[in-house]
Amino acid sequence: MSDTVEQKAQRRPEWYRRLRVARWRGIRSIDHMEVVDHVHEEGGLSGRYLFMTAMSCGIAILGLLLSSPAVIIGAMLISPLMGPIMLMGFSLSILELKALRGAIVSLAIGTALALVTSFLIVFLSPLTDVTPEILARTRPNFFDLLVAVFSGLAGGYAVIHRKGETIVGVAIATALMPPLAVVGYGLATAQFQVAGGAFFLYMTNLLAIALSVTVLSRFYGFGERHSPRHTFWQTGLIVSVFVALSIPLGLALRDIAYETRVRDVVRDIVLEPFEGREARLSDMNVTFPRRGDHRIVLQATVLTSERVPGAEKELADQLTERFRRPVKVAVDQIQVDDNNSETARFLQAAESSLGAPLRAQMSQFEALAVERRTEREVRAAFPFNLMAADIDAESRVAVFAAAPTEGVTLAGWRSLEDGLTRNFSNWTISVVPPPLVLTPILFSASEDTLTPGAADQLNDEVWAMQRWGVQQAELIAYLPNAIAAQTFDERALGHRRASRVSAALSEAGISATIAGEFRRGEMAGREDRIFIRPVTVSAEALADPSE
Repeated sequence: MSDTVEQKAQRRPEWYRRLRVARWRGIRSIDHMEVVDHVHEEGGLSGRYLFMTAMSCGIAILGLLLSSPAVIIGAMLISPLMGPIMLMGFSLSILELKALRGAIVSLAIGTALALVTSFLIVFLSPLTDVTPEILARTRPNFFDLLVAVFSGLAGGYAVIHRKGETIVGVAIATALMPPLAVVGYGLATAQFQVAGGAFFLYMTNLLAIALSVTVLSRFYGFGERHSPRHTFWQTGLIVSVFVALSIPLGLALRDIAYETRVRDVVRDIVLEPFEGREARLSDMNVTFPRRGDHRIVLQATVLTSERVPGAEKELADQLTERFRRPVKVAVDQIQVDDNNSETARFLQAAESSLGAPLRAQMSQFEALAVERRTEREVRAAFPFNLMAADIDAESRVAVFAAAPTEGVTLAGWRSLEDGLTRNFSNWTISVVPPPLVLTPILFSASEDTLTPGAADQLNDEVWAMQRWGVQQAELIAYLPNAIAAQTFDERALGHRRASRVSAALSEAGISATIAGEFRRGEMAGREDRIFIRPVTVSAEALADPSE
């Protein structure tokens, strides 16, 4: 038998024998008991763990709201999540179920604490607009899984060799704490699609890191005393989890790659119907509707010296043939004077620079490049779908007409406008929210004072009506009985309440008429609220921007 084993060993490749020797030397250099004791000590539930988790998540959510990568990385420096994850990975390796339960409990409590922390900060914060840092953690893909795997392998190696644990802990926290903070943000702002995507990313990273630690610890001889049956069970669990995670993440990466290719192709050919004319692309948005709708939707604004009839149909047919799926195209053609087009200005700058110093010539060209780049940056900063967009880079004025978006309220659209204005302080940016039903303004019982939060709601609705171009509105006070409706005057409680709302509308330039109505059925018992009904809209708001 020994000859047979020796013959088998000799038939194995040289690299395999060298790997076994190197592994054996690595195992002999490791104090397994010391490493296990260290992992148990760092992975338990403690006051320090809870405090540092709350502080790390608090800093992370603030960095996400401010869209500051430096602040987010700073939060990772104090995150303690590496301890319980290492304990989970080593517990799976050595099959220590008690320690595994303790690690799961620590992670569950830490996760709940982080969610509460981020939820409260976002709920109380005036800054709730979606930032690029938040959006980046709502659509995980296969590359995120690879980041988690590499972080877990680095973490396991650092713990086993007791070198560089703090630095590797930052990498592990980077893969976990920001997605967890985004989950709290999504719950606080009622954007459950955002919360769901971020939670999937968090769980993907958590499992991938823990299982990577298990694989590395097994390589270094932890848990080798167990039977081959246990080893087979562990291997099957790890492979199954990685396959289960890889399939949806791989599909997501495929979709992202496809959408990127589509946008590049569309950007290259969108101006082909305008060939021979001075035209440039002002803004472009390509969306891929979900839930069974396989159409690609292209919305673009083209500044052209001459309108091209049938440009939309020509583009739609060309793109449909190119991508072999239906494409809906909406192109807003804005006719501009040739003398004001970018090409004419470029040529004019070149001609005037013939006798000018080279520095003046370059400065003109650089100014044109900066103007065009800034225009793209302003358009790219709007994170949702658009009905239309009017961006004037020369005057630094941008108007975004938002498309209906599930879960985004008037307060969210207003916060988005405030955020864009802060990020582009030298621009005048307006966001026109999609048509939404105005929520009734609630008053305190038997009083004509607004309830807490109703004043902010009224301000949001006044802002929306200004963006919609509303000039006149009707204020309706529902009265408790028919007799009250007959005696509705300035002394009535409902009239006084409506007068408060009317004053706010008048201050914003919107005239309001007050009416009292008695309603039965579903309107009964709603005397404590005032309904705002927009009546007329300004002619400017109704005008077709393409005309």
